Amino acid sequence: MERRSFIRLSAFTAAALTLPMMQSCNTLSEEDALSKPDLLMQLVDEKEIKAVGTAYRQQVKTEADQQKLRMLLLNGKPDNTDSVELKRALDKQVSADFAAGKIVQLNGWILSVTEARQCALYSLLKA
Repeated sequence: MERRSFIRLSAFTAAALTLPMMQSCNTLSEEDALSKPDLLMQLVDEKEIKAVGTAYRQQVKTEADQQKLRMLLLNGKPDNTDSVELKRALDKQVSADFAAGKIVQLNGWILSVTEARQCALYSLLKA
């Protein structure tokens, strides 16, 4: 086998083996996309996320319902929205919340309203 053919074949094999794995790593359920605030999930454990979510539900009693939180987080998007696309939209909303000053302080954390709603939904789903 020629060296050039070997290198091409090796590169194609590596791509064929890793691309499906990369796609499966990015697969999120809608529930995960809606209820897991990315940055906070990297900084604290599940117990703290639940505590923050519970604090938000106590502070904003009108949003203490799972269906209400889902509706607010989906923000007019259909329920069958692709989870990765939904996660991107939520990340943009978090940035927009901070830019607009839509923030809350809960358990010592300063969060966007979107992140707080995600925590609240998480606390309901994982209760």
